[in-house]
Amino acid sequence: MNLLLQAVVVQELPADGHENRTRLGMLAGWASTVMSALMAAAKFFLGAASGSVSMIADATNNLTDMGSSLVIALGFQWSRKPRDEDHPFGHGRIEAVATLVLAIALILVGTEVARSGIMRLVRPQPIEAPVWLLVAVGVTVAVKAWMAVFARQLARLSKSQVLEADAWNHTFDIVSTFMVVVALVCSKFGWGAVDGWMAIGVAGFILYTGVAYAREAIDILLGQKPDPDEVRQIFKTVLAVEGVMSVHEIMVHHYGDVKMVSFHIEVDANMSLVDAHLVSERAEDEVEKHFNWRALAHLDPVDRSHPLFEELNDALHWFIRNDPCLVDVHDLRAEGEAPPYRISFDLVTDMETRRSDYDAIYQKCLSTMERVFGERINHVEIGIEAAVESAPMARRKYDLPQV
Repeated sequence: MNLLLQAVVVQELPADGHENRTRLGMLAGWASTVMSALMAAAKFFLGAASGSVSMIADATNNLTDMGSSLVIALGFQWSRKPRDEDHPFGHGRIEAVATLVLAIALILVGTEVARSGIMRLVRPQPIEAPVWLLVAVGVTVAVKAWMAVFARQLARLSKSQVLEADAWNHTFDIVSTFMVVVALVCSKFGWGAVDGWMAIGVAGFILYTGVAYAREAIDILLGQKPDPDEVRQIFKTVLAVEGVMSVHEIMVHHYGDVKMVSFHIEVDANMSLVDAHLVSERAEDEVEKHFNWRALAHLDPVDRSHPLFEELNDALHWFIRNDPCLVDVHDLRAEGEAPPYRISFDLVTDMETRRSDYDAIYQKCLSTMERVFGERINHVEIGIEAAVESAPMARRKYDLPQV
């Protein structure tokens, strides 16, 4: 096994890098395709020889394994295509599309296998289970165990969720084949109905795998929230850059195994435009160096030296602590050399808060600002957005009357 991996992996590159990840995925896919095809053929023969519907169901399960492995191999191969004008972010998501097609096929096959099992319960038939048949099935279990170990090793090296799922699929196959063995042994004692029940059990494994694959593929295609650990690491990496005062609105975009990250950084408003740009470039470089992702930073100038800033910061953080809908505040600005000042800021709500609830938040926040600052402010600009929202930020401006 190690010699095979050494022949495939480019030693000078990281094992979970794009090139080696693709090579490992294709190796796992094609190896599993060939082995599953041989296993399916053998089990169809054994099922026909014994008359066991659960054995034929297990052969059908291996046939779907061959299809899933073929999808994995082709998915990795297609995702290897370089980006082009029509697909500037590459072809990484084709793996998810292929997985969804496979999932639908698995669900259809599982339904048909369950129907066959039910029919066997309705019309039981005798099963031949000689010793040589049990030995042959035992050999297929050993082969499947090797395939599960091999797939899990490749998944660990490549850090591929698809290969990890494939390894679990092989593990489930061992359980389903064991169920066939139980049916064959029971048939020797005249318990033929067990064959139908075992076929239904195998169908359950197929259906479970199909639904799991479908959910995973749909999540990828719809867009998943970023891993909290990844967000924390990005936050720490960017905040450590000299000149960065704060970080917010971290977004991670997935395109197969290609990721892009965007984030907002707060910098000193008194910094020159050139210096601020250099800070943003350093932040992008640090993220790209640590994560090997494309990074894009947005600059938010903040003047923390303004005489009203600290009081505004304290008032707003008190406000969000006392409003269960709010989770954060950023882009605080106080403008003007003398009272009355102009203030602006952006509030972040939780995902459950609806935009129709924003009116109440605006009024509560405006009342709080008027109560705290009184005549020291004459203009308030409030932005509201939901956490990780793609819709434009809602924003309102208020001119306050001066006595």
